[in-house]
Amino acid sequence: MTTCSRCQKARAISYTTFEAYCETCSLDVALTLLSAYRLSDKAIAALVTAGWDIPITTVQHYTATDIALELGVSAQKVGKTANAHGIKCEKYGEWRLDQAANSRKQIETFHYNDQGKRTIAKIIRGND
Repeated sequence: MTTCSRCQKARAISYTTFEAYCETCSLDVALTLLSAYRLSDKAIAALVTAGWDIPITTVQHYTATDIALELGVSAQKVGKTANAHGIKCEKYGEWRLDQAANSRKQIETFHYNDQGKRTIAKIIRGND
């Protein structure tokens, strides 16, 4: 029986290359790692519903789909416009972990802040 390399007390249930963790320490390590990532609003809501106390972002952010619906274009056009004009940067929003639409895969998606949304709208409306 392997003991937890963190608390040195309980039986280990999860293992990394160099460490072994009990259930409590595994959860602590997982939450510490999760706090380093920006989660989508859906992911945060799911964790909060499950009983995890995670701070929620207060600044409004928008997905490419949100912006596309407002402008009457496709989300792909929003993304291509953002890429072409270098809008996917810290000034205009943030990268977050999200779940892919048609699979269980986790992906990074860009969420636009108000300035990013206005800039995209200005570019797309100027092109029409």
